[in-house]
Amino acid sequence: MSVTDIFASEIFESADELDQFLGNVESLMRRGQPDVAATLIEAQLMELNDGRHDIAKLAQATPVSAVRLIGWEVLDQTLRKIDRPDQPVTAMSIDISGPMSLPAPDPDKSSFREPDLETLYFTDTAFGFSRAGREEINHGYGRKAGVWRSAFEEAGAEVQVRGLGGIYGEVLTYERRHQDGLLTGPADCDALALGHAFVAVRLHQAIRAVIEGRGLPRAITVLVGSNESYPFFDAPVYTRAEYYDLIEDGEDGEVEESKYASLSLAPRPADYDPGSIFQDDSQVSGTSLRRRIREAAPVEEPANDTAPASASLVTSLFGRLRRRPA
Repeated sequence: MSVTDIFASEIFESADELDQFLGNVESLMRRGQPDVAATLIEAQLMELNDGRHDIAKLAQATPVSAVRLIGWEVLDQTLRKIDRPDQPVTAMSIDISGPMSLPAPDPDKSSFREPDLETLYFTDTAFGFSRAGREEINHGYGRKAGVWRSAFEEAGAEVQVRGLGGIYGEVLTYERRHQDGLLTGPADCDALALGHAFVAVRLHQAIRAVIEGRGLPRAITVLVGSNESYPFFDAPVYTRAEYYDLIEDGEDGEVEESKYASLSLAPRPADYDPGSIFQDDSQVSGTSLRRRIREAAPVEEPANDTAPASASLVTSLFGRLRRRPA
């Protein structure tokens, strides 16, 4: 998607200004402030039709506490499956995968659709995740993508999301209208761009909440990103060191062992195939990868119910970004 093909806005003076705003949102996420990033987007959405725009109302109805993740319970066995002697999994990236086709308008059917997620698993052979802090990881993203791009050990669809389908499905409907040249209203164009950004940030917040509420099998870096999904946000949720800080127990700095499993290394099977979780295609990349992830049935594990509500609004940070007077 490119919102610069047809640019109209009630909020931004140009496509460059919109890009700058989205860049600021991503920078907040990379600095570990996704709640502030969400606040900025929500404030802008509330400027559309005085908060009565469909996508703005759907955003209001989608707090962090309404977003759940399934499949978290299988991460431990997945990590152990991929581990190799002296090369354990040290990071995973949970990415929104852009749909291969946009839904056609159908007034008789709901636009509801949950985002497709893919999870990529990395070792230190791709990047020194086990030693890298947030600043180093952010530097590793470079100008376009992480230096670890395409260097994953395995891809899967174990983790999936529930609770974003209402707003995400509506955003895809607007994107289809944009693709067909039918989305020209300034407020609708703003809603399309901001709606995509809202979904990306809300997923990031939800994954952080699950980590804080349920923990990880062991201390690894967790990233949230995108695979050809506008606005292409990529940011670390927790680094390995940050997770150790999270699970420290009390003033003595003791680690609460119940929050993570001990590292168990397993040799890679002789017939190891990076695409073995899929049944038909042997190549793991691009459109083929997304197709297999979409067709693979997600593991139906109990949903997470511990995600806390998002932080309160920080009005001082978004006042200058409000709609300009006519």
